[in-house]
Amino acid sequence: MFNLILSVVLGIIVLVVLAIFINKIPRKLHIVIILVLLALIGFFAYKLYQSIAEPVRFEAVKQERYEKVVGQLIKLRDAETAHKLIVGRYTDDINALAAFIDTAQFALTQKRDSSVVDVEKNRRYGLSGTGGYYKEITIVDTLGFRSVKDSLFNNVDIKSLLDYPVEGAPGKISLEVDTVVDGENLISVFEAKASKAEILYDQPERLVKQELEVKAVEAIDGAYIKVGSLEEVTTSGNWPRQYATKSDN
Repeated sequence: MFNLILSVVLGIIVLVVLAIFINKIPRKLHIVIILVLLALIGFFAYKLYQSIAEPVRFEAVKQERYEKVVGQLIKLRDAETAHKLIVGRYTDDINALAAFIDTAQFALTQKRDSSVVDVEKNRRYGLSGTGGYYKEITIVDTLGFRSVKDSLFNNVDIKSLLDYPVEGAPGKISLEVDTVVDGENLISVFEAKASKAEILYDQPERLVKQELEVKAVEAIDGAYIKVGSLEEVTTSGNWPRQYATKSDN
């Protein structure tokens, strides 16, 4: 924007100088001056167009890339959640996570309500036999087992979830695990984060710099797109809903 303002100021100065000295310039050079002026007009028009169109293009590219990265982080979160549910902790080893998803199974269960004799209560009241007090219980029947991959991650390449879904983007999505103290318990936590600068590596530097510093309700604050946390027990992401339109937030 500064360069555009500077160019406009210089153009105005040139036009003022030409207006002052136009009568002192030989008539045969007027055609040259006209061509120069037309070139200047075209140049300023192009600069003005670029100043308007560049941010619009940037927003479109950003939206598309962020949606892809958020979708990938959601899949990574789902895989980590399945790992913790069955193994009891998160993992920062993407190969181990992929191997787990390929081989793990979860139980297919069915719950049903039933009632049984409340032995303790009957004993307190001196009752015995089949009469007396009953209590309601829930019985969980295991019907079989099903593959985690086939159920939740069909056609998902877990090993590639740390690679940016942006051609040419440098670096990778980082994945870390830790534990936090919750009362007397140690709770496993994880955090996966993607660098905005790496996702937008080929975009105008000034617009990327603004994006890294953005703070707004409808924006992703800070320099990273993140899910989970190493400081608190959460599996939430830091993106607003519009970046997760193709996946559950």
